Amino acid sequence: MAGRLIHILGTSSNAGKTTIAMAICRILKRKGYSIAPFKAMNMSLNSISTPKGEEISRAQWLQAKASGIEPDWRMNPILLKPEGMEKSQVICKGVSLGRMTVEQYGHFLRHEGREIVTNALSDLLEDYDFVIGEGSGSCAEINLYERDISNTWITRRFNGVGILVTNIEFGGSFGSLYGTKKIAQYSDVIHYFVINNMRGNNRMLQSGIEFLENETGMKCLGVIPHMEHQLPGEDSLDYMKEGQGKVGVVKYPFFENYSDIDFLSANKLFRYIRLPQEMNGIETLILPGSKNVKEDLKFIKSNGLWDRILEFRRSGGRIVGICGGYQILSKRITFQQGDRPVDGLGLLNTEFIYSSNKTVQMGKYSSLRENPNIQGEGYEIHYGQVSKNEEDPFLIFRVKPEGAISRDGKIIGTNVHDILSNREFIEYLTGVKLKETYDEILERNIDEFSQRVSANLKTTILSQIINGH
Repeated sequence: MAGRLIHILGTSSNAGKTTIAMAICRILKRKGYSIAPFKAMNMSLNSISTPKGEEISRAQWLQAKASGIEPDWRMNPILLKPEGMEKSQVICKGVSLGRMTVEQYGHFLRHEGREIVTNALSDLLEDYDFVIGEGSGSCAEINLYERDISNTWITRRFNGVGILVTNIEFGGSFGSLYGTKKIAQYSDVIHYFVINNMRGNNRMLQSGIEFLENETGMKCLGVIPHMEHQLPGEDSLDYMKEGQGKVGVVKYPFFENYSDIDFLSANKLFRYIRLPQEMNGIETLILPGSKNVKEDLKFIKSNGLWDRILEFRRSGGRIVGICGGYQILSKRITFQQGDRPVDGLGLLNTEFIYSSNKTVQMGKYSSLRENPNIQGEGYEIHYGQVSKNEEDPFLIFRVKPEGAISRDGKIIGTNVHDILSNREFIEYLTGVKLKETYDEILERNIDEFSQRVSANLKTTILSQIINGH
């Protein structure tokens, strides 16, 4: 095991662990080291397929991109995708194990999870100079210690360096840092702390920093200023910002794969739609992915969106459905044997049936029509399978026909995520000429964010961490 673990831990959820870990991945890559990200267990609906068809969190995909490597399941060996009613779909080694209750996946984590994440991290440390780990939530959740496989247990297991991050915008950061260090399991592995999201003059914090260093033995690695950025988020809390564009995105309760709208957001082209009146003035409507199509269909029926969407279609509006949104556009969805089929909007002459086999794959696509004439790379993650399609296919994906497009080209359905990151497709939908591709925007934002983080870290202490002192 040649590599070393640097573990970014948090005083809370949304402390900034994901972006700080991403920045350190890029900083060390720029210094010439081979880097891999790692998060033992993530809870997120924002997932992606790796090139090998493994499902992992989008956050670890982002960190892998910052590291300049292809993502694989070892970087996120366990992923929980909440489905409501205290149940989650459990993804292990990139493959779905199906739905489990809190008690069931707690048992799984205690009895199998530790070996799985240990083996994954051991492999990464054999292959890379540094693994930049990310903890989960707070590392001081004393009620969860017996099944916590993401925080200080793994830092100690691999003799890693723990760096504790707090978000000062939440308030109470000094108390959070002090208390977390005092009650965290295996607190001796936490050697440094970072104060994140600071607005104002850092000098205001100096006396508090000195007190913490003296009382806890931790050293301050840096104070990171508040930064606006256009980096992909990890969960729904990162996608609360409202837009004012003319592309409407229906925000139903079980909206998932939020990162599909990152390119629209970066270009200020979208707005969320929850109510019929919010569709006024939009020119294109997006029905995004859904974790629970049946419940999201109930949502659009109960609040009047159903009728407003049909009216939008009659008036010549353009509608695009992605994955669960594609199913909502269809005539009928059958969820399980014995269940009554559920009617969709009927805007595409397609039908779906749910299978116990989950499709997870990445591949290249190209459109079958000259308008839009697009090609790129995307991924599929879904249980619903097309059982009937009497429309023209929209794409060739992995050399097979995929999706559906109405004869007038106004209604499009596809299971391919990331298609909304295709510049030519967005230009076709909006008529707006875009200056950059999504990859160019993302790379620029990773670089700019990482450079600002680097400028606010103490270089002497960072060098000591890198050199193992």
